[in-house]
Amino acid sequence: MSRRVLVFGLALLLLGATLALATGDARGSESRHFSAGEEVARTLTLVTGVPISPLLGVSGLGAWRWWRTPEGLRPALPWYARPWFWGSGLAIALLFALNTTVGALVPGLKKPMDFVEEHENRFSTLIAAPVVLIEVRRALDAAGMLPDAVAARPLAEAGAAALADGTLARLLAGAGYLAVYGTIFVAVFLAFHAVQVLIALSPSVTLDLLLRGFRFSMLVAAAVTAAVDPWLGAVWAAVLALLCLLIAGWSFRLTVYGALFSWETLAGRDGGGDPANGRLALFSGRGLAGVPVRSFGRIEPSPDGGWRFRWRPWLVLPARAVPLLEAAGDRLALLRGAISPRLVRTGPLREITLGRFPPRFRGREEGLAARLGVPEVLDGRVVRGLKATWRWLRELVLGVDEGEPAPG
Repeated sequence: MSRRVLVFGLALLLLGATLALATGDARGSESRHFSAGEEVARTLTLVTGVPISPLLGVSGLGAWRWWRTPEGLRPALPWYARPWFWGSGLAIALLFALNTTVGALVPGLKKPMDFVEEHENRFSTLIAAPVVLIEVRRALDAAGMLPDAVAARPLAEAGAAALADGTLARLLAGAGYLAVYGTIFVAVFLAFHAVQVLIALSPSVTLDLLLRGFRFSMLVAAAVTAAVDPWLGAVWAAVLALLCLLIAGWSFRLTVYGALFSWETLAGRDGGGDPANGRLALFSGRGLAGVPVRSFGRIEPSPDGGWRFRWRPWLVLPARAVPLLEAAGDRLALLRGAISPRLVRTGPLREITLGRFPPRFRGREEGLAARLGVPEVLDGRVVRGLKATWRWLRELVLGVDEGEPAPG
């Protein structure tokens, strides 16, 4: 374990150093002059690098700034460069990193910790976002990219005396920068938070390690390319930002999916839903034509009879609805799942998934079937595998075949 901690510490040192070089540290910003273009390139790297892992990125940056600042100037450092903040952040990040290996050895520990980390990652971005905005504004000010009173002189000469101080120009420029950088920050965060959701829902420790390694390598790559050359870092950041923007819808839906599943599990709502009277929340599957996979909505009675799925794209856009059954001969079935039940449309070869219910309905399949008028409740693949394993152990250990009572 000590070796893992050492490797983790060295990686954080490298990360903090390269992020600080990419954004300019307390002494480097005084000794090196960056052109306006280089400043914009560095801000792009920062906006795409930190949201990959908000807590780790901000803590590493803060620790490096504190270490590089002379002791007499440390009281003037911003809050995120104080030991109480970055020390706590690094300790939490190390705790979650160790959970992947150590937590797997303790029964019942790893998955709850994975769900806690999923919530922590979303909360950390609320802390990281203002830090990124502070750094972006500092860099753009240093490059002279934000307009001053000079930019407003033509308006003043034209008689707009109220605009002579350049306040409106600064506000418009600030709003423009905020919109661009904020969009990139949110898109990158959603994409890599989707990786965190996959970690939380993954049944394999090996897959967890691969996903964590991928996320950390992308964070280090962002910092290293910017430290080598600001323009190289900007190219890498632009490509990453474009890819994240292209999958933003998928990332958002997976983020909502992970948030609800982790909350209901941690809050003890697993299996506590009311299938007879409660709201029938559902995440869509591929079987619902025209509905993006994992869209969050609900099942409700259709005006012309039967049932339909109703959802709002991005949770706020105008509502849409599609019928659950496309043809008169289609039939529905419910599958018991290890996490939650699935609603499927049966076919001659295989079932087609229409959607997955939240964990609140796990173990409530019969009640859901009665309310929806579904004639079949079947075991899903995972449940079938678990039952087959139990039957094999029962026969091997007790010598009892299926249907025989166990010896007293």
